Amino acid sequence: MQALKMKKVKQLKLFVIMIVVLTLVNQHFSNLFATVSSSSLSSSDSLVSEGNRHYMDREYDLAVKCYSEVINMGYESGELYYNLGNAYYKQENLPRAILNYEKALLLKPGNEDIRQNLALANYRIVDKIDSIPDFFLHRWVNYFQGLFSPDRWAIVSIILFMLALTTFLWFILSSSYRAKGISFSFGFLLLMLSFISILTMRSRTQKLLRSESAIIMVSSVNAKSSPDEQSTNIFVLHEGTKVMLVDSVQKWREIRIADGNKGWVPDEVLGEI
Repeated sequence: MQALKMKKVKQLKLFVIMIVVLTLVNQHFSNLFATVSSSSLSSSDSLVSEGNRHYMDREYDLAVKCYSEVINMGYESGELYYNLGNAYYKQENLPRAILNYEKALLLKPGNEDIRQNLALANYRIVDKIDSIPDFFLHRWVNYFQGLFSPDRWAIVSIILFMLALTTFLWFILSSSYRAKGISFSFGFLLLMLSFISILTMRSRTQKLLRSESAIIMVSSVNAKSSPDEQSTNIFVLHEGTKVMLVDSVQKWREIRIADGNKGWVPDEVLGEI
């Protein structure tokens, strides 16, 4: 009886410790995500509303100014880049419209309105390059990662981890072998899903922070065989064309276009996504 009582006391202590740990984890991430003051949020909301009014009044230059100012304040969202892309499109500024549509799509990959407007803008550019189709697994991974923002993936991982800890607690406190087996298996599955969510969050964050593609921002540019103005011209690209960034040497960037061909262009002609 004494041994059984001691066991129950240890289990109760373990339960209390786990509750404290979960509370501290929850508090830590609540503080992590609450980094924006209410005053700055109201200021950005006011500018966005002002930009929307200018857009509806067909004052597209003022709309661009308002949306750009919000972005310069450090706020980014798919909707904001989408609105900015629409304003540039109305100004007939195709490269900047496409650049902002691409940025919006990076943040909200499943949004059909963004995809439709991007396709409409791409239809009007000069270069029509046949692309090499992506491997289906790569497309699936990109779609899965794009379901949530990095912050949302972090929240998902925390919830799954907390559920896993709760399930392992059930395993410890349960006296039934069948219940122990089920709780351990379920807890292990939740722990693996939490780990996958963390990896997905990290991958999404790296994609958002590291530029992998860019848009040609000038009317036309010759892609060179090497990072040298005197080198051979390989092909010509026009404004609005999307390229992948491969390498960089001083003020030159090596690019790859959709059909797989590579060349070097000056860094200043590119708008990084």
